[in-house]
Amino acid sequence: MKRLVLVVLAATLSVAMNAQLVSGGDNNQRTNVQSLSETIPNTLEIVLGLNPVQYNLVNPKIDEDENGNPIYLYQGDEETFTHTHFGFVAEEFQDVLPNLIYHVSDSHLGISITELIPVLVTAIQELKAELKETRKAAGIGEENVTPVDAIAMRGLKTELFQNTPNPFTENTVIPCSVAEGVANAMIYIYDLSGKQIDQYLVEGRGKTSVTISARSLDAGMYLYSLIADGNVVDTKRMILTK
Repeated sequence: MKRLVLVVLAATLSVAMNAQLVSGGDNNQRTNVQSLSETIPNTLEIVLGLNPVQYNLVNPKIDEDENGNPIYLYQGDEETFTHTHFGFVAEEFQDVLPNLIYHVSDSHLGISITELIPVLVTAIQELKAELKETRKAAGIGEENVTPVDAIAMRGLKTELFQNTPNPFTENTVIPCSVAEGVANAMIYIYDLSGKQIDQYLVEGRGKTSVTISARSLDAGMYLYSLIADGNVVDTKRMILTK
């Protein structure tokens, strides 16, 4: 049966792991100090590969009293065993970050949770740098991109979406997403005969949009296409009513 690292027993494990809950920060006590970003350059992928779990503790039955009621190994600590806990499976964790695994006893493994903190910090720094590059490549200022949007831009495809509102009477917005590597993107407007009516440059990268004005258009149905680097990505219909 897999042995779970028990967060609730962190204080006990810290004693076995040389008091890791209070880690000395004085360089006089250390040697071979190196930046974690250099020794483990892919911390973000490592963190994303971790498998957090929730679990309940097993309180072994060791005997029965004279009335036949069970006697458990740990008496009087019921909340510890009835509550749901969170942690990692030590054997799985060992495959990812073996340096954080300690042999608490001959039959139990422990994880130095406090030593995981520098790994998490390095992963956050790596993610921040990646998001900065993504924003720069997309030509979007940091104030216009939330962390959630920036993460979603990783591996973003070039796509065209339905305009809104549709039908419209004055203005309508055509949303689209344009991959970082696209050099030129345009929205072309056609009538139903295929004649080009207008064109709009898509300046942004990532999730972006183009606003279409109805002032130069007559009421009717139109086609609009997203063209990226000379290739037709998709074509959709929109309806103008006046």
